[in-house]
Amino acid sequence: MRVSELRDLVAMDQIREGLLKTSADGWQVSLEDFQGHQFPLTDATGRIKIYHSLDRATEILRTLGVRKMCVQERF
Repeated sequence: MRVSELRDLVAMDQIREGLLKTSADGWQVSLEDFQGHQFPLTDATGRIKIYHSLDRATEILRTLGVRKMCVQERF
């Protein structure tokens, strides 16, 4: 989902937490609703956006208004 769509979910209080997950190239930003469905942040073409900095990925969640965040590292 694009930033504007994710922001709408947060504004409607539909989100339980933000997720920051490792990927092969960096960090993936997602939101999780109260039923456990996850919504990754994508670009205009629908590709999942990857951030190379955890700080930048965290900043994205803060910009969306997410208060609770979970970092999921996989090695």
